[in-house]
Amino acid sequence: FNRCSTCPTAAMTARRPLLAWAASLAVLLALARQCCQFTPAWVSGLSSGRQSRSGGLTRMRASEATTVDKKGKLSNPDFFLGNGYDSAELDAAAKKLAQRTSDELWAQVSFPPMDPPAHVEAGGSWKPLPDEERWMDLQQFMAAERKLSGSSEQTSNALFTVLGQGSGYLEKPKVDAAMKAWAGTGKSFDSGAWGTSVFWAKAQICFGFSWLYGMSSFCGYFFFFRPPLVIYFGIDLLPGVPQWWA
Repeated sequence: FNRCSTCPTAAMTARRPLLAWAASLAVLLALARQCCQFTPAWVSGLSSGRQSRSGGLTRMRASEATTVDKKGKLSNPDFFLGNGYDSAELDAAAKKLAQRTSDELWAQVSFPPMDPPAHVEAGGSWKPLPDEERWMDLQQFMAAERKLSGSSEQTSNALFTVLGQGSGYLEKPKVDAAMKAWAGTGKSFDSGAWGTSVFWAKAQICFGFSWLYGMSSFCGYFFFFRPPLVIYFGIDLLPGVPQWWA
């Protein structure tokens, strides 16, 4: 028999592509909203960078805090793009820090007392980690480095990013190896080792963001958008890949 175009079954069948497309669009908008949360910091950094270069200026103004987030931390995208700090000041700060040692740097930090592990009973004995084995965060490093080198806040923040390779903490063995490499031989600053540290810091930041957005985009399409696009519209961007829902 011929189905009536006005019967409920036919109406529901006609609405299926629209409902699937609406659901896919909602998921896409949700993912875009999450991605946009990372955008303002480096977008504002680009605009502030252009403003500071007008009139022949090549240095970022210290008063411009648009490239620093609410916690006062220079974001990794800003560091990667070279916004929010002056490269010449960063090089000078690295030269000063290379004349010191990691022991001197860690000695400038007053680490807070450690809480006992959860498995230790109240009143039980335990041995806290010595200071040289504890990790240093951004605020601790900035306070210690500025005592030794007298760098600006944003320059010290950028130097922390280089030493931490884009992470949020510093480990003394890695810092010690980097500072010794920068010091070179004969008390001459090794610009090659310094450039290598900067390169790898930016490379790891680039890899992290590429993995995050690349994999999230692929998984979003593969698991959420591919099935409705293939079923209702016949569009498949991965024709040679098995259809997992079939």
